[in-house]
Amino acid sequence: MTCTVAIIGCGPGGMFMQHALALRKKQLQDEGNLAAVASLPQLTCFERGNSPGGVWRADRNAGETNMYEALFTNGPKETIEFFDYTFDEHFSRALPTFLPRSLILEYMLARCTKHDQKIFDNVKFNTSVESVTFNEEKGKFVVQTIDLKTQIVTEDMFDKCIWAAGENGKPSIPKSIANTLSSGGFKGMVMHSAATGADFDQLVCGKKILLVGDSYSAEDLTLMAIKLGVKSVDILSRSAWGVASDTASWPRNCVEVHKEYAIVGVSDGGRGIVIENEEEEDQVTLNDIDTVIFCTGYIMNMDMLDPSLRLKDKGPFFSDYEELHKQKMGWKMTKNHLSKDLGEVPIGNIVFYNTICPDLYRGHLLSNPNMMFMMGRLDAPLLDLDVQAWLLLAHLTDDITLPSEKDMKRFNLQALMDELQDPYIRAEIDKNYDDHWGDSLYDDDDVHWLNQFGDKRVREMKTNTFTLQCRFLARDMIDASYPLDIGTYKKLNGKGKALVEMEVVSGFDFHSVELVEGSRDSSWKTFRDGNPTNIRSIMTGTKAIPFKCHWLDLEGDGVDDICGTPAPLNLKGKGKSNATAMKKILQAIRPPCVTSRAHVDEDGRDAKAAATE
Repeated sequence: MTCTVAIIGCGPGGMFMQHALALRKKQLQDEGNLAAVASLPQLTCFERGNSPGGVWRADRNAGETNMYEALFTNGPKETIEFFDYTFDEHFSRALPTFLPRSLILEYMLARCTKHDQKIFDNVKFNTSVESVTFNEEKGKFVVQTIDLKTQIVTEDMFDKCIWAAGENGKPSIPKSIANTLSSGGFKGMVMHSAATGADFDQLVCGKKILLVGDSYSAEDLTLMAIKLGVKSVDILSRSAWGVASDTASWPRNCVEVHKEYAIVGVSDGGRGIVIENEEEEDQVTLNDIDTVIFCTGYIMNMDMLDPSLRLKDKGPFFSDYEELHKQKMGWKMTKNHLSKDLGEVPIGNIVFYNTICPDLYRGHLLSNPNMMFMMGRLDAPLLDLDVQAWLLLAHLTDDITLPSEKDMKRFNLQALMDELQDPYIRAEIDKNYDDHWGDSLYDDDDVHWLNQFGDKRVREMKTNTFTLQCRFLARDMIDASYPLDIGTYKKLNGKGKALVEMEVVSGFDFHSVELVEGSRDSSWKTFRDGNPTNIRSIMTGTKAIPFKCHWLDLEGDGVDDICGTPAPLNLKGKGKSNATAMKKILQAIRPPCVTSRAHVDEDGRDAKAAATE
């Protein structure tokens, strides 16, 4: 009997899941294996929006979160290129390494529809999943949905369920800060980055804005605000961990990052905002603030899932892993560049998780493996999601069988112990190590070498972190029979090392460029204006090119808007861009915009990284 699978969400995860199945079907049809085709799982995807793409769509329906219209990527496009459809094939020319949101969405859609332009015909758009429960007696999931146009409620049963609703499901606004602004009578506008849209220029031109949080959205909105003529931007970084904190300098000398500061009050009749560094006992008043934008990340929207099917969202994590308590005894961290400063630090409570979710085994819920989750865990989230799609499909088609729960936990624990050997990851997930990190590295007036991007030790540590992530990815690729070889878990090959190097180059040779005040380039240079010659496709070898002009001077988000004189590539029989078909697809997925409202979360936190924002 055919296995039926419900997919919640048609963002990248849902799209890639359907694409993986379409490729498998085509392969079996080409082989003439019709019996295998007949036994493939039957996917039914539910999407509350009216088109595929998830947060990559800029148009908004009520209750959705989407990227703002003018967003550009913050990482190299080469880390999200697909094995079966390259940028060369779609665009027929070399491109800059940082692309507008719209071109990435176009590329993803074209890739998914390359072999089957009707791949999304069976997606139930404008359909909200209201509840998912598991019927123990029948061994099936009961999925209740509502058609947002007709308000008709439907209930169906499925053998499996895949949550692919995205990690950016609900904007997170720290309730305590929102209450401080409200009770203090702040007279400016308050919003979440998810609510910024085509009218962003009216919010920032000639204005003074305050961004709360230093995630990727803070970095991108700051640059966009500068581009649109903002008077000043203040960025609050409570953790001092985020991307905006790491950005070495900003053009036009109108940005200030306040590290380890938080909002504590409102002054000047509702126009000033008081911020405080509690440890330093220092208060600063930011006067005449027009708009406060929360760049504090998102919360995974699992509201539709029965509590028994949800992931644990608060630490400590791995507390039910008995083997962890045993391994803590006598455990020692491998010697690294921080060993001398920190000494031996016992493992503390795991308050966050990085790559390994304690409730999941490779996407399968431990308590009910027929419930699956797709999440972009790595610094190349789209590539990671594509590999996850192949891995889950391999389980759905019984190419891979699940081990016992004991072995699943043993697998997770080994991965966790590998993560705990990495200083950056451990500081993120292990509270004890994080406390020692802060006490030992920031307890004097001298700037520690860890905050100096030019120090080779920092670059080496970051390289090791990215390498570990790519090793996890390589292992999953092999087990899923994914058609891209970047090496093994033990050793990356040339392509794997190239992926790592691109992440390092992006972080150090782009984001860490310091501008000298008053210099010729201090008025225009952003990290996106860095020299891209060291970035090249691992699929085709094509090198990234500079923008046609300074990024701040770009207008529009089309290929011709960002590139100079066209330089067509010799595709050598690889095919050409399916531009005509793509035009029809794009015309069909651009509905009218409806602004959404941000969700206020009591436990909202300053996001250390919002990789898929």
